[in-house]
Amino acid sequence: MSAAQETAAAEAQLGRQSAAAGRDGTGTSAGPDSGSARSFVDTVTADPRSVAGRSAQDIADQFTAAGYPATVEQSRKKGTSGNAVQVRIRNHPEITNIQVHPGGGRHTPEGSPYWKISTNTAGKTWVIPGDFRGAEELGGNVVRYDE
Repeated sequence: MSAAQETAAAEAQLGRQSAAAGRDGTGTSAGPDSGSARSFVDTVTADPRSVAGRSAQDIADQFTAAGYPATVEQSRKKGTSGNAVQVRIRNHPEITNIQVHPGGGRHTPEGSPYWKISTNTAGKTWVIPGDFRGAEELGGNVVRYDE
């Protein structure tokens, strides 16, 4: 596994474990400042790789700080590994949801995370590692984060 994948896997797993508790595990989060959050949010569609390595909670915190309330919830879709975490984003003019998957399951080996960005303007963008299985069958734009 590459260093980029290891780092991304650790961040994605951290977000899954701390989604209900906040990043520091105490139920609070220092959170991003609104300027850096706005910068991140404004570049996600133009640079989808910017989500790689970020936990679901970090992504939600960034959107919320930028003025787009976001919530994190465990995915409940039947027929999946159940490992994905959804970041539901409200009031953003483009981005509606970002799925964070820590790896494991049919698409990637354990510890090889990927992200799916859903928009109401450009459809879906998948941010995936090189060991992603089935990339040619995905609907939408596919971007590799480890190249």
